[in-house]
Amino acid sequence: MAFNRSNVAYDLTLFEEEEEYELEKAGSQKNIVYDIKEERKKRAKAKVNPLTVLLSAAVSALVIVAVAAIVHGQAQLTELNQQISDAQGQLTELESYYTQLQMKVENKLGPSVVEEYAKNTLGMSKAESYQKEFISLSKGDKAEVAGDEKKNLLERLSDALSQIWAEE
Repeated sequence: MAFNRSNVAYDLTLFEEEEEYELEKAGSQKNIVYDIKEERKKRAKAKVNPLTVLLSAAVSALVIVAVAAIVHGQAQLTELNQQISDAQGQLTELESYYTQLQMKVENKLGPSVVEEYAKNTLGMSKAESYQKEFISLSKGDKAEVAGDEKKNLLERLSDALSQIWAEE
């Protein structure tokens, strides 16, 4: 049987002439003629409406543009997030450097360092109580507020006239 040379791999029924088959419906008196050619014509590709093709192309283009815009927006968002992350890292570094510099300045110009420099290098000492002199103000301080210099020309003229009438 292994040597049987039948054409099993090929379906030759496609090339045979087509026949009309009669089918009977169960419970029906009429015979229905089934035509294979007509059935193939029905299944054949329908004509394509150009308006449908145009509409489909427009919708496809719109979807492609929308997807491209979303992808582009996500790319920009990722890039900006990376820039923010880099800037925050740089800010942290600079704040650390600023703290180091403040500590160095504090070590060089702190009150204890200044006092030690004054004693050792300049030969100075703290003032004693007999060296201190207190001043008392009997009348107290007075403060005068200067006139507002942002006055316009009419305000200055009215002030000058009011001073002239007040002097008389």
